[in-house]
Amino acid sequence: MIQYNGMKAEIKQGVPKQLPAGAYVAKVLKVQIDGKEPDQQLVIFLDIAEGEYTDFYMNKYRAQTERGSNYKITYKGIIRLRIPNPENKNARYPESDISRFNDMIGRFERSNPGFQWDGDEQKLQFKLIGISVQEDSYNGSTFTKPVRFEIVDDVREGKVATLPPKHRDDDADPTPAPMVDQRSGMQMVQTESLPWDQPF
Repeated sequence: MIQYNGMKAEIKQGVPKQLPAGAYVAKVLKVQIDGKEPDQQLVIFLDIAEGEYTDFYMNKYRAQTERGSNYKITYKGIIRLRIPNPENKNARYPESDISRFNDMIGRFERSNPGFQWDGDEQKLQFKLIGISVQEDSYNGSTFTKPVRFEIVDDVREGKVATLPPKHRDDDADPTPAPMVDQRSGMQMVQTESLPWDQPF
């Protein structure tokens, strides 16, 4: 007989492992520019703003941080775009960079009536934007990630089709992830702090 006297029927509600592929209304938590001119990226930190998966990325990050991990813990709700620059000789597809960046501007302005972006990245903070989340896989692991901006009203009205899973050439012959050395107990867990100073 178990002597524990605090027994009760209770189902723990955990954070789902993955955000299902599909379209979501998101909010911008923070925006920053990474890299040095002329090769820079606009990095947009997002979280789900509406529906049953609201705050999914923040909840997942906090749960992983509390639980701990043998791997580096990072915030996953991020979309990166290369900032177009004619001086950037590293840009493999400069026309595509311009098209994708201008498309992002248009979708932000359509999603936030009255908003016109003047190039100040900080003015994107707290704006709503639609996102498409796509299933991907790498080295035998399947996951989802935000990959494209959408118009908020299109997401709300169900006009955005779910993107098909992304296939990579290395999926046919996956390389196993390195094993963690359980004998030494010396592995350091690296946990990145949240990319902003105050919680939202």
